[in-house]
Amino acid sequence: MKFRMYFGGIKTALIVLVILAGATIIILDAIMISGSVPSLITANRTIAAVSLAAAAIVATAAALLLFNSFYKLRDDDLYVMLGFFGDEIEYSDVRTIKVNAVTKEVFVTYRKQEEEEEKEYCVHLNLNRAQSEKILKELTDKCAFAVVEMFDPPAKKSRK
Repeated sequence: MKFRMYFGGIKTALIVLVILAGATIIILDAIMISGSVPSLITANRTIAAVSLAAAAIVATAAALLLFNSFYKLRDDDLYVMLGFFGDEIEYSDVRTIKVNAVTKEVFVTYRKQEEEEEKEYCVHLNLNRAQSEKILKELTDKCAFAVVEMFDPPAKKSRK
C-alpha cells in the first residue's frame, strides 16, 4: 500500500513557487540564448546557459520532492521515498510505533546495524490524519512485535 507524503499547505505552496520560479528562469534563459526577442539578447550566452541548467536542476528537484515523495508498505519493509532519495526500513528492525494522541502523527523508531555498532533512528511520517490512521493499522499488522505507544504532546509554554 502506498501513502503520499503530506507537506501541508504552506510548504506545498513554497515548493510550487520554486517550481514556477525555475520554469520562468528556464523560459527567460532560453529566450536570451535563442535571441528571438531583441530586448532580451545577452552578450554572454554561457552565463544564460549555466543559469538555465541550474534552474532546470532546482525545478526538477522541487517537482520530484512534491510529486515523488511517499511511504510504501512492501512485503518485508517500509519504503520511504523523498523526491529522489529512497530508504528501506525492515519491519524486523522496528522497535516502537509512537502515535500522538491529539494529532494522530505517527513516529517509527527502528534500529539498524552500521559498521560495528547498532544505531537507533526515529522517523516522523508526514501524513494527513486519515492516512496516519490507515498506515498505523497496516504497520501494527506488519510489525506485530513492535511496541505501539500513544503519547500526549507536551503543553505549549507561554512566552511570558
